[in-house]
Amino acid sequence: KFAVYMLFIACMCDIADGTLARKVKDRSLEDRQFGIQLDSICDVVSFGVTPCFMAFSFGFDGVLDVIIYGFFIVAGAIRLAYFNTLANKNPGKKMKYFRGVPIPFSTFVITVLFLLTTFIPAVVTVWFFRIGLLGLGLAYILNIKVKKPHGKQAMIILGAEVLLLLLMLIGDCKQPEDKIAKSDDDDDKDKTEESSADSGDSSAESDLFE
Repeated sequence: KFAVYMLFIACMCDIADGTLARKVKDRSLEDRQFGIQLDSICDVVSFGVTPCFMAFSFGFDGVLDVIIYGFFIVAGAIRLAYFNTLANKNPGKKMKYFRGVPIPFSTFVITVLFLLTTFIPAVVTVWFFRIGLLGLGLAYILNIKVKKPHGKQAMIILGAEVLLLLLMLIGDCKQPEDKIAKSDDDDDKDKTEESSADSGDSSAESDLFE
């Protein structure tokens, strides 16, 4: 849950940095291009790599899952590279449409997917993750026009995301059974080691006083 909330904060920062950058009027062409490249690196890590790492750490770590994660990250990188190409072709021009779904949209999708894990067993939600990430990856690289949200549209999307985050407070995310079992085994192993260490200390103390 904490990771989902942090992903939302990253999305808010991504929105804010562009707005702040455009308020600086005396930027050179090199400054703008540098900002575009740096922003894309941050985006591919925050909204490409991080969602996959979250799902993998959650327990969706099968071979098929890893293949989908790889495709998702590569598709996001391609989407950003294409965006940078258009931005460098028309420097300073404010685009009204995105070509392909913007990569920060993964914030909304990941929130929905992890919210489902609070109500549905992991054996089912793993397929929602696979289909969701695969579909979103394809949407990144499809040659479709997506209108940039402004005003009321942006507020509706933001409000929906905040509502989903609040709903996540209701219950706990249900991890895969094998992940839970492994975690329990690790806890038991740690307790056994601690108990053995305590027994060893007690024996040492007994030997000392004999």
